[in-house]
This record gives sequence, structure tokens and C-alpha cells, in this order.
Amino acid sequence: MNSSILHSATLALLVLPTVFISCSKNDEILPSEPVPIRLTTDQTAIVQSGNEFAFDIFKNIISGENEGNNVMISPLSISSALSMTINGANGETRDAMLEALRLKGISIDAINKAYHDLTKALLSIDKRVLISIASSVWTEDDFSVKKAFIDALTQYYDALSESFDINDPDAPARMNAWIEKNTNGLIKNMIESLDDNTVMLLINAIFFKGEWASGFDKTLTEEMPFYKTSGIVNVPMMKQKSAFNVYEGNGFAIAEFAYGQGNYVMDVILPDRTSSLAGTMNIITDANFNAWISQMRKRETDVTFPKFKYGFKKKLKEVLGNMGMGIAFTDAADFSNISEQNDLLINEVTHQSFIETDEVGTEAAAATVVEIGLTSAGPSAFEFRMDRPFMFIIRETTTNSILFMGRVADPSSN
Repeated sequence: MNSSILHSATLALLVLPTVFISCSKNDEILPSEPVPIRLTTDQTAIVQSGNEFAFDIFKNIISGENEGNNVMISPLSISSALSMTINGANGETRDAMLEALRLKGISIDAINKAYHDLTKALLSIDKRVLISIASSVWTEDDFSVKKAFIDALTQYYDALSESFDINDPDAPARMNAWIEKNTNGLIKNMIESLDDNTVMLLINAIFFKGEWASGFDKTLTEEMPFYKTSGIVNVPMMKQKSAFNVYEGNGFAIAEFAYGQGNYVMDVILPDRTSSLAGTMNIITDANFNAWISQMRKRETDVTFPKFKYGFKKKLKEVLGNMGMGIAFTDAADFSNISEQNDLLINEVTHQSFIETDEVGTEAAAATVVEIGLTSAGPSAFEFRMDRPFMFIIRETTTNSILFMGRVADPSSN
């Protein structure tokens, strides 16, 4: 590393969620109902904070997007990436990041332990659904990192430590190979190149693939109109009449579609024909959502569900700044817990995601990149016809941990 690089260091962090299917021994008796994940008081508080962060950041992102655009994020991916980064922050910078993540008043030790224990539970709770989480830390050969920082990421996030040479043109390819392997090939060539001042990358991969507990018959799928905010498109619509958990609110309805044994579900929030998704989203908060799903009741439901497949990418620096962690992007940032070279700041946070839903189930993937540089830088069937824009949330039911959330404005758009 040359002297100019020593005066202009960059750290990047990537988080990538995606998708696989799990298997079990043929003679193994699997649960037919959700198995509770028992949370401690600290874990319960952190899950609640994580879900508050999920709704806050999603609404902030939506506000800057055209209402005709599909949107999807993994709040768990983003919060995991930022929680790893918080281990390197100090003083006002750490306080601001905790505020943005809605974790104010909770110690970093409690946060780390909660992520570790919750991750372990999410991985094993349903053998019909696979959640796979992998982390790695890539450090430039000439950059000195504090042992306590690496130890924390290794202990609590199971982060694999790798090194790279900033002058090696094949370094990005090595990182991309790791990413591709840990996303089942869904995210390729994520890192196009490395800036000369890059000194570290932290990568966290989260994978999800689940089959519907009640699948859709492919022979019933047919082209039907989907009414966008501007215009109509014909899309493949899946059909099913079965018993689902539903809730009817004022101007909207929610239906719950389970994966596997029911620990993981997709909740679809569908506005009435006389309402808009934007109007419905204005009243969605973590508290309201929890109240609504607690009132769900199982009833015969006539479902029309569009197949969809799309990706989304968004730079989050402005969004996160608006949420309270603006100092982390300025010369006043303090990341002295990463290195003795205490002149680091976050340059940008980029999030990219992918989802595909069909008759069998759902695949979802996401990636978050945090770049840090030097401071110089009823009796009758209920109809649930999803033929207009809707919102979805993929969560674990016994903890309500949110993995993914999105807006489908146009199922025909890839």
C-alpha cells in the first residue's frame, strides 16, 4: 500500500440475503405447526427495535420512489450490516447509529449476543425452510485492525477473516466468488472494482427459500389484468381457495401465506379498491401491524395471487442520515474501535435485493454495502384478489422478526 493510500483509507461492508431449500431425513417426523422461539427480555427488545427500524426505513425509501416502482429490502440485512459496523464506532457516532437503528439505550454487547442467538434460532426452527447466514471480513494486507473488533465479529457474527491486496486486480473476483457461492448464484459480480483507498470489506449473507404450506396448482394459473397506479398489465395469476389467516381493516385487508410448518409467513397488505396503497402505508407502524396480525382469524379465502420476480437497488446515505445517523457520514465520524488510524467515515450505504414468488414458494436475496473512508472523504369465502399494488412482509411468526418487505406495483416488471 503506497503512502497516498495510507492517507485515504476505505472500509466497505456488504450484506447479502438470498435463498435455498432445506431437506430432512425421510423418516424424520417434522412439526406441523410453528415451533416457538423463546426470547430473553433483551432479545425481545432488540427484535421490536429491529421491526421499528424496518418500517421506518421502508417508509423513508418508499417516499423517494415513484409509486409505480417495485421496491424490496431486507431490514435484517441492513440492520445486521450496520450492527457489525457499530462495533467499530465510538462516542457520538455510535450513539447516532444506535438511534437510527432504534436501539438507543441497549448496549452493543446485548445487541451482538441477541443477533448471534436469534440467528442460531432462525437457522434451525423449520427444517422445511432454509435460512442460511454467512459473514466475512476482508482486510487489506497493510491495514492494521484492532483485535477486539475482529474478535467481536468472529464471536457474534461468525465472520470469516480474509485478506486482500488492493493492488491485486483479481481481489474483486475473489470477493464476488464468495458472494455468489453464499447467495446460490443469485448475486453475481457485486463488486465491480475496489477504490485505491479500500482497506476493509465486511460481508454478511442471508439466504431464504421457502415452499408454501399450501401451494398453488400450476394448471389454474392464467393471465389476468393487474391494475397499476397508471395503466393495466396482464400477468400470470395464481389461484387457490383454502383457509388462510386474514384481517379486515379500515380500507385494507391482510392475508397470511405460510411457508413450511408456519414459522415463516408472507403477510400481504392489500388496499381496498377505493383506497390506495400509499394511503394504507401512511398508517402502518410496527405497533399497528402487530395489533392487526394479532386479530387475524382463519377463514375460507378465494385467493388470486400474481407471480412476480424483480430486483431493487438503492443508495441509503440520505435515508439513514434522515433517520439520525448523519454524523457517521461526516468528518466528525468516530470509528476508532476499528483501527488506530482513526480517520474513517461511512461514504455510502447501498442496498440491493431480489425476490421471486411462484406456485411453489418464494426466493429472496439482498445485499447491503457500507463503505467507510477517511474523513478527508367468514361463513362465505373471503375474496383476496391481488390485482392491484400491494405490500408484503416476510417474517418469523413466533418472534415477528422481519426478514424482507416490499411493494409490488407492477408484477410484469423484472
